[in-house]
Amino acid sequence: MATTTNFGWETPDDTDLVKDGAAAIRTALGGVDTSFVDLKGGATNQVLTKNSATDLDYKWTTPQVGDITGVTAGTGISGGGTTGTVTVTNSMATAIDAKGDLIGGTGADTFSRVAVGTNGQVLTADSTAATGIKWASPATAGGMTLLSTTSLSGATTTISSISGSYKNLVILIKDFYPSSNADLLMSVNGDNTAANYPQLVLRAQTTSDGTFADNTVAGAYISGYQVVNSQNDSFAVITIPDYANAATKKVINILCNSTTNSGAKAITNTVCAYHGTVAAISGISVKTTVGTWSAGSVEIYGEN
Repeated sequence: MATTTNFGWETPDDTDLVKDGAAAIRTALGGVDTSFVDLKGGATNQVLTKNSATDLDYKWTTPQVGDITGVTAGTGISGGGTTGTVTVTNSMATAIDAKGDLIGGTGADTFSRVAVGTNGQVLTADSTAATGIKWASPATAGGMTLLSTTSLSGATTTISSISGSYKNLVILIKDFYPSSNADLLMSVNGDNTAANYPQLVLRAQTTSDGTFADNTVAGAYISGYQVVNSQNDSFAVITIPDYANAATKKVINILCNSTTNSGAKAITNTVCAYHGTVAAISGISVKTTVGTWSAGSVEIYGEN
């Protein structure tokens, strides 16, 4: 008995007698009937699926029915669709361009790339930045940053627009002397009201110790004694704690070494209470009471 190539169903041989034809046909169709028995049955809306790797082994199954009719991209996601292959993309991920980049919020449901900083910088909050953060060099506790250097000139030298980003202000006045023997004063924020600068010299060292009090001039005394002209070896250190605080009055601390008009060396340690306006200090003026500045410079430092 011959068989079919793919499924091995029996078919009549060429030598079979005509009388055997009916039996051969029954045998062949019986094999087909057996092979396709899995196609029988099934219910409405079922689908035919493979049951195993065996040829013609099927089963009827009920398909899983979903309720998704489309994919819509939400915040931070792009793409989507309602037909065919649907692709969604993480927009935050595609906003990154380089190693170390960050994503920062710029407002409600919006964001932007924050480029990586340089080696040693730290991430710092900054309300003026679009994302509210920035990379910046770390502040060193107790360290000082030079804000400006100004040569003394005229009768008054004014430094304005001093940064308010530090805790304390440190002012160095170097190698100064006036054209005539004079007292040296300092005022802040352009305030020239004498009563705003009550002052006490705690120790003035010359040939004898003494105390000194005066608030009749428009500024705090830098030198407790009159400084002689032609002697450019005077040096003063002035500190103003919490200078950027707009809600408090300020204390000005002064330490000065100078040559007096008597030729003696004087070391003046002064504490000057600035009782005038409650405000942050953003500018200072250094002035001589007689003549003009012949030499000297002012260095201003911000201290953390």
